[in-house]
Amino acid sequence: MKKFLLIFLSSTIILLIGICLFIFYKDISKIEIENIIINENINDDNTKTLTVKIINKLNKNIYCAINTENKVNDTLTWTPSDNNKCTFNVNAGSYYIYIKDDKNNIKEIKSNEINIDKILDLKLNKEKIYLNLEETFEIKPEIISLGNTDNTLTYHSSDENIAVINEQTIIPKNPGKAIITVTTTNGISKEINVTTSNLYKKASLDNNKEFLTCRRYTEEENKILDEVLEYKINEAGYQTRGAVIASLRFLILEFPYRIPYFFENGRLNNYEGIDYVDGEGRYYKKGLYLNESKFNDIKATFSGPAIWGCPLMNWHEEYTYHYGVKYPNGLDCSGFVSWALLNAGFDVGDSGSGNTERDDDIGDLGEHHPLTREFVLEGNYKPGDLIGWDGHIGLIAGIDDNNIYVAESLIGGLVIKEFSKTGSKLYELYEFINTMDNVYKSEGNYTYMW
Repeated sequence: MKKFLLIFLSSTIILLIGICLFIFYKDISKIEIENIIINENINDDNTKTLTVKIINKLNKNIYCAINTENKVNDTLTWTPSDNNKCTFNVNAGSYYIYIKDDKNNIKEIKSNEINIDKILDLKLNKEKIYLNLEETFEIKPEIISLGNTDNTLTYHSSDENIAVINEQTIIPKNPGKAIITVTTTNGISKEINVTTSNLYKKASLDNNKEFLTCRRYTEEENKILDEVLEYKINEAGYQTRGAVIASLRFLILEFPYRIPYFFENGRLNNYEGIDYVDGEGRYYKKGLYLNESKFNDIKATFSGPAIWGCPLMNWHEEYTYHYGVKYPNGLDCSGFVSWALLNAGFDVGDSGSGNTERDDDIGDLGEHHPLTREFVLEGNYKPGDLIGWDGHIGLIAGIDDNNIYVAESLIGGLVIKEFSKTGSKLYELYEFINTMDNVYKSEGNYTYMW
């Protein structure tokens, strides 16, 4: 009897389990994923909307989850279906989709690949450039995108009489302004504002240039030249060694006229016993002093004002100068150096070129080194360092394997002179080099030669 009862109970349990499994299977079979819809439009946050449509014949509460891995774990976020639909915003990638009922019975797994191909942004290497008519500029676009995109770009010039585009190169044609527009296939556009000019030239060494004449430039032309100078200084790195080099090279190598020498132009804080000299037009000036509009910026004057190239009264009897006679205004040696430093972002004060009688002149800047063959051949100096003798100061404008190039203003005007490192002339003329690392602090962008 007991044996019969045990068999009966076992059979009953097996039957009940079978009935439950049948009912469960029957219920689960009536809940399934009908389809998955991926909206091809890309959302503002660079996602796509994925919608899971569910067949729910038993009207059970259904939940959906999505994962980048083919596994179910505690980190999944289950979302209740809404009218038998679940919606997700997803990034590009592979996704596994799950559904379950309110008894945590997971019914089905589907996988889907989401592709998002979109150009997000376009970057150009410049927003504004200045070109003389001998220069060109290569546009270097950077496309930021997702997935596989058509990265074809179109280029357009607002005025091809001013500047044209050859592939990615901007070529100036005539002086003026133009806007170069670069556009992606999905309509993202970026612009480069181009100013082309014949007021300056490609850098070249020419110490036989004509001297600047009086009132050679209009206010607008002076403004353009100032903008170009500032642009080149900023490209080199304002308040760096590179900015000083850019400043001096622009005025001597790219500006088409030679700035005349004017004896002692600029220093108002004079040596004891020396006559008062005219301070306007040198230390106080940022930019080029080419038009009377610059008079508005003058802080002090004695016999001026007079822009570069225009007559200014001389108060010295030195070199070929005669007392009380007018000569074209320009830059003396310390005037040039202080001008180059000021425009580069280093205000060295209203000082002269000595380095022994006083301790506040330009020759006292930096680290002093006597000019010897050993020091020169060791090469522990750079463009932008000071060079001179007591009473005269210049700037090293360039260095190559054999020569040092010195930018200075003397009786022949503002020029760059070439000196052999092994010849005698360099050592006969100059007494010291002052290295300027502790003044400039940052190197910026520059080359040893132009």
